[in-house]
Amino acid sequence: MFKINVISAEKQLFEGEIEFLTVPTVTGEVGILAHHHPLIAELGLGGLKLVNKDKTEQMIFVAGGFMEVSNNQVTILADSAEKIEDIEVEKAKEARQKAEKEMKEAKSDVDKQKLLTEINLQIMKEKIAGIAKYKK
Repeated sequence: MFKINVISAEKQLFEGEIEFLTVPTVTGEVGILAHHHPLIAELGLGGLKLVNKDKTEQMIFVAGGFMEVSNNQVTILADSAEKIEDIEVEKAKEARQKAEKEMKEAKSDVDKQKLLTEINLQIMKEKIAGIAKYKK
């Protein structure tokens, strides 16, 4: 068991002890167990999977930020994060479709990049929420 604290810019999403954690980083998914070596990693886009002592799982969607692992303590500071059960799939789908429409009309590369980032964010929200719904 190890301690974990998941914090977004808006609020604390989770604090407690878990047995196992998977984290999406910019270089790939990382698994964390108790007594993991010290690590700092940049978060990517995807789902944190927290496995409790009783083997139940929780998922939290994260987009950007950092993770620190040290002395049996994991701290996740996410730019954006939501509990999976709080994601409104229809809202994510509508946001994605709106961004796709705006992408067709975008003139600058900067606008296109911002819209592409938004599209990818909403696609991942839809996927993660769909996986969580399927597991229930």
